[in-house]
Amino acid sequence: MTSVKKHNKIDSFFSRIFTKEKQVTKTCSFNTQLMAYKKSIIIECRDCTNGTSSLDDMVCRHNIFQILIKEPRVDKLVLSHLYERDYEGESLDLLYKLAGFIDNLGIFKNVEIPAECGNCLIKRRNIVDNILEISLKDPVEGYLTLEKFIQSESEDGLCTNNTDNTNNKDHIGSNGRCSRNFLRILGRMKEGGNGLDSQLNELNSARYVYNRQIKPFTRPRFSTSRIYTEPPDNTVFLESYDVARIGGRMMDVVIYSLSDRPESLYFVIPPEYNMRPDELKILDSVRSRLMRHRPDDLNFADPANSREYFRRRSQQMVFEEAEKLGVKLVPDQITVFSDILAKYTTGLGILEDILSDNRVTDVYINAPVDMNPVHVVIEGEECATNIFLSQDDVDTMISRFRALSGRPFGEANPILDMDLAEYRARVSCIGNPLSSGGLAYAFRKHASTPWTLPRLINEGSMTPLAAGLLSLMVDGNSSILIAGDVGAGKTSLLSAILLEIPQKYRILTIEDTPELPLHDFQRLGWKVQGMNTRSAVGGSDSEIAPDTALKAALRLGNSTLVIGEVRGPETKILYEAMQVGTAGNSVLGTIHGSSTEAVYERIVGALGVPEQSFRSTDAVVVCSNIRISGSMRKKKRLIQISETTSANPDGVGVVFNDLMRFNASNDMIEPADLLDMGQSELIGKIASKWGVSVDEVLLNLKMRARIKQIIAESGRERPELVEADMVGQANNMFWLLMNELQDEKGHVDLGEIFNRWVSWYDEFKKIE
Repeated sequence: MTSVKKHNKIDSFFSRIFTKEKQVTKTCSFNTQLMAYKKSIIIECRDCTNGTSSLDDMVCRHNIFQILIKEPRVDKLVLSHLYERDYEGESLDLLYKLAGFIDNLGIFKNVEIPAECGNCLIKRRNIVDNILEISLKDPVEGYLTLEKFIQSESEDGLCTNNTDNTNNKDHIGSNGRCSRNFLRILGRMKEGGNGLDSQLNELNSARYVYNRQIKPFTRPRFSTSRIYTEPPDNTVFLESYDVARIGGRMMDVVIYSLSDRPESLYFVIPPEYNMRPDELKILDSVRSRLMRHRPDDLNFADPANSREYFRRRSQQMVFEEAEKLGVKLVPDQITVFSDILAKYTTGLGILEDILSDNRVTDVYINAPVDMNPVHVVIEGEECATNIFLSQDDVDTMISRFRALSGRPFGEANPILDMDLAEYRARVSCIGNPLSSGGLAYAFRKHASTPWTLPRLINEGSMTPLAAGLLSLMVDGNSSILIAGDVGAGKTSLLSAILLEIPQKYRILTIEDTPELPLHDFQRLGWKVQGMNTRSAVGGSDSEIAPDTALKAALRLGNSTLVIGEVRGPETKILYEAMQVGTAGNSVLGTIHGSSTEAVYERIVGALGVPEQSFRSTDAVVVCSNIRISGSMRKKKRLIQISETTSANPDGVGVVFNDLMRFNASNDMIEPADLLDMGQSELIGKIASKWGVSVDEVLLNLKMRARIKQIIAESGRERPELVEADMVGQANNMFWLLMNELQDEKGHVDLGEIFNRWVSWYDEFKKIE
């Protein structure tokens, strides 16, 4: 009798659930989409009043599982609300296994329970009914409950309701068969959840599974970039800090180490991913209006001007929408909202937030983008992120970059390289057929302010003596090549030593992709003229070829010539000019190469510059990313300063003599004996140019090193003192004192110059 009543109860429960499903299905519709060879189910939850669009909600959860049971398998499941939750990969696979478990249970609603002895029927009927009822509400809890019953039945399967206390062998045998048959029933109930054993165990709770194991990507409706909103379990907290755009939004950044691999996680939650529903409604509505809006003034149709236009236009729209919805916003909120809207209309979306982080130096986006997280480099260390871009994101970006650069991009031209002045970065993009997985990007950020030698000292990249030597060589009109691998800090060092050129001299720069902070130098008073040439990759025929630009530069008069990168056939023209003395005061440039020998082979062997011409290079400076003590963390270091000399007295061949070389044991570049003993040919050349002795030049070197050390030490307490404007003023005073004492005494007293400079600097620090 009890068994029959229980059956009715289960039937009633199934009836209620399936009736509810029909009601939910009418309200929460769904559709399937096929995009980029991936099929998705999108459940529209915005108007649903039956649940909370979450696996935590029983009604919503039931509706999701019923859809997964009835529909063909897809690659992605989307719960579309103000926040959209995307389930795919392992998370979607686990949902399908749970749906299969629920589907399989339907055949056990009226299953006959084996109970040969007659004493276990009620107990076992209750077990099956209990599992069915729990599983329909919560399949995770139902599966874990089923596991416990199977374990319990296996351990004490003998009948415990034996009313006549019979202990004969026939009864025991009957009960044993009864238990085995019942275990088969329970085992068949598990079959629908094939594979769940490896993902669920008794330590899991249903809440843990739905919130931690089944992890969705989350995003506002107006963003297609997806993020994990919770860090994975294999993370260990390292540090956190805030990133703020001037007059705009703020973002929290957390850095985690990963316990199972030598990598860190750059974890961010942009503000729009953590807003209240009413705030999201405002942003969603205003963005829809902005996307339909077309500026009356055609000037704002220009991609370079459109961001500011849409930012200002959205401020009024945000105010109007908030007033319509009865939401009160303070002025700061309206400013933040308009900044976010500009980001998602004419900006770079979530990438803007990463590029706003001054600690990030590089951003990598590997194809296919929806399967690979964005990677960033922070202070030499590459980190994974919790950000996954969509195909829409990268397609929109390449359209914007084409418009900004005016360069072609497509299958015929699958490479685009350009500067993004707004974000102080350079971007390189590759696409099909070069990139087999679709569009891929690499962003290289420029420093927010020009680097200086004292700042590089504080970063550990060089010593004060190395900084003094570089300053001496540049002031002595030496021609210098800065070599190194990709990301070794070549351009940063080149930028720093430009501040060591006296302001009275003009500087001409030639770059295919602008990286040197020319506007900053001009603002600080340096005479800089920039020249842009055709990019080595993705350039068009309408742009100026590097050799043409170089010929023009050689006709623009006496100046310091700075080559962004020495790499093409124009190098022959450059060295011819250097050899005959028509290249100006000096030549500075960067080149790819990990050593002086590699630089020589590149220029003489690959680019065809004669050996005799190569001797016009006074020095080669090598930068490198060093893995200190073999660790995974890389540090930018100056590892070699070498002068070029003749191989023999007749001037044939080239030999490199090290003036300073990196010592890995103490992580420091150290002077070679040649420099200590004053036997450097380069020092002798500078002495000859200045009409002084080698000893005086060496004393000048030591004085410069001491000055750089004083500035660097001051900058450790007050970082602004090692910035370009402050270092520029300190350098200017040094040159002024040199001229002043020359006029007063007819000669230069380096000791007195140093003392006067120190006195001035002490007062300078107080004023500033």
